[in-house]
This record gives sequence, C-alpha cells and structure tokens, in this order.
Amino acid sequence: MTGARAGVRPATLGPERCRGHVLPMSAAFILILLATTSPATAQTWMGPGVSQGELQRYRIEQQRLRSAEQAAFARQQALNSRLTRLEVEAARQPEPYIPYVQPLPQTSGTPSVAGATQRREAVSNGVGQIDNWLDRGPR
Repeated sequence: MTGARAGVRPATLGPERCRGHVLPMSAAFILILLATTSPATAQTWMGPGVSQGELQRYRIEQQRLRSAEQAAFARQQALNSRLTRLEVEAARQPEPYIPYVQPLPQTSGTPSVAGATQRREAVSNGVGQIDNWLDRGPR
C-alpha cells in the first residue's frame, strides 16, 4: 500500500459510492412528485394565459356543482330517514283497543257538593278561632 493508510478506503466515483444513496434519492423524488401533484394544485391550475376572471368563474362553477351535489345528497338522506321511520312505525305492535266506559253514577256514600261546603265552613271557623287567639294582647 503505497501512500494509503491502513483501514481507509480511497474515495471513488464509481457505482460503489452511489449504491447506498439510490433509495433515499428515489424516495425524495417520489415525495416531491406527490407534493407537486396534490389536489389543491390540480384545481387551481388551468393552464397558461388564463385570466383571474376565468379562474374565478371556474371556481364558482365548481362550488355551485358541489352545492347541488350536497343538496341532492341531503334530499336522499331525508327520504331514507323518512322511509326508515315509516318502516319502524309499521313494525310496531298496534295499541290495543280500549272501549269507552261511562263513569258510574255517584252513590249516597260519596260526598256531595253541599257536604263539601259544610266541611269548608267548619275548617274556616276553626282557623278563625286560632287567628283570634294568636292576635290577643299580652297579659
């Protein structure tokens, strides 16, 4: 070994040197390619010589189409939910028929209106006596 140190390989420019860098370089190229072809750039680029007005009209048209598509989807979902609700209601058990029964007439054992008036007057008299006793003067 003339002029070379032991254990150190001389620098080469051949395929041995580039072999370790091929994969990272191709991965970097793929990332750059994906970044430049994103959907955001595809929607805004219409070609050379396109004016701002044409670009604005294009964007408004795209937004109108998207809005119409979303409205159609909302109508479809409303119809689907209505259909589902009707199916659920149809699958329910019907409520049983309960015939109307007229109430029984009052018998002599139940209190009458005149009896209620007498009870109310008796209670109010007792309350008046308590109020009078509470309002009396000191002795």
